[in-house]
Amino acid sequence: MPISRIALSVGLVASTIGVGVLLASGADARPSKQRAYAAQRAAPRGTSQSNLVCWTPCGQPGAIVMGADPDPFIRSQILRDATGFFGGSR
Repeated sequence: MPISRIALSVGLVASTIGVGVLLASGADARPSKQRAYAAQRAAPRGTSQSNLVCWTPCGQPGAIVMGADPDPFIRSQILRDATGFFGGSR
């Protein structure tokens, strides 16, 4: 059974529109969490060194600072959350 010219034309137009929509759709532009943590390598201004939570040793060049808080419980929660993200003993 031969394919009619109308069916072929409709199929070609539908395919062209489909490819156009696929190419025009946006990409996911959100950075991954690991890059967000790795990019934050400096302590917030005016923060005491004792309030910092670092993944690598604080005060050294390239230290990964995850956050700062005067409350020891909150600092432990920041470290706990990062341990699960970076891969800890869980």
